[in-house]
Amino acid sequence: MEEKIEILNDQNIVIKSYYRNNSSETLVIYFHGFAGWYDKCAKTIANMCDENNFSFLVPLTQGAGIINTMKCYNGVEYTSLTRGGCYEKLEDYKADYKSVIKFAKEQNYKKIILIGHSLACNKIVDYLSENTVNNLVSIILLAPQDLTDITTQNPNLLKQTTTLLGQNKEEEILSGKFLGFCDISARTFLSFQNDCFLHNLQYKNPNFKFDKFSKLNLPIAVFIGDKDEGLNNIYDAEICMQRLKNYNKNVNITILENCNHTFKNSEEKLSILIKEYLKTL
Repeated sequence: MEEKIEILNDQNIVIKSYYRNNSSETLVIYFHGFAGWYDKCAKTIANMCDENNFSFLVPLTQGAGIINTMKCYNGVEYTSLTRGGCYEKLEDYKADYKSVIKFAKEQNYKKIILIGHSLACNKIVDYLSENTVNNLVSIILLAPQDLTDITTQNPNLLKQTTTLLGQNKEEEILSGKFLGFCDISARTFLSFQNDCFLHNLQYKNPNFKFDKFSKLNLPIAVFIGDKDEGLNNIYDAEICMQRLKNYNKNVNITILENCNHTFKNSEEKLSILIKEYLKTL
């Protein structure tokens, strides 16, 4: 049975989460991507976990949704604050992930699997480069993205951002859509520039050394569609994913045919593939 729970992070922000406790020794934690949510892909994986007696948790972090109202506890009462992909401070993910993983530890799971979609893949790699997660047996990366040049690929947004920052209007929303779908503030857009600490999966760059990713010493499964929009109909999924494997021999790569970034219409196929992978752990 699924229940809504609230996890308080170190910033005293409430992370609303959906939890299926199947009295299992194994917990699968699903972290959504940029402006993501508890979507069909996540729910399909959750149902697969039910069928195979895995517990499942999906937290809606500070980057959830485009614009999202969250609760914050000030020591006396709960107040509202505005978050979501539009206003996300990328470094805040660390407080969210830490609190979720702490919750998992308190439930005494013997096996923990982290699943990340899109930008969450980069966050998981970054988090594990700095933190040890007890009883973590594997990570699963769904549609990992190399967004290294995303700001320069949007010159109009970049020009707006420069203007707004010069006017001390970093929270103002740009007039165009980021990634074609998301409202975004000037500050958040600028945080994706090429010095972003989350640009750790630059698989489009044949000279990138994958310093953080290469040090992950545990089984890693990567799933991506050959029609992922992040490949821009230019980059070959097989070549890009092979670069990941070249730098970490623990990686198992699966490329889904005729599949896009959100695994639309391929959710069941993906969940079956994940189920088969989990059996190997």
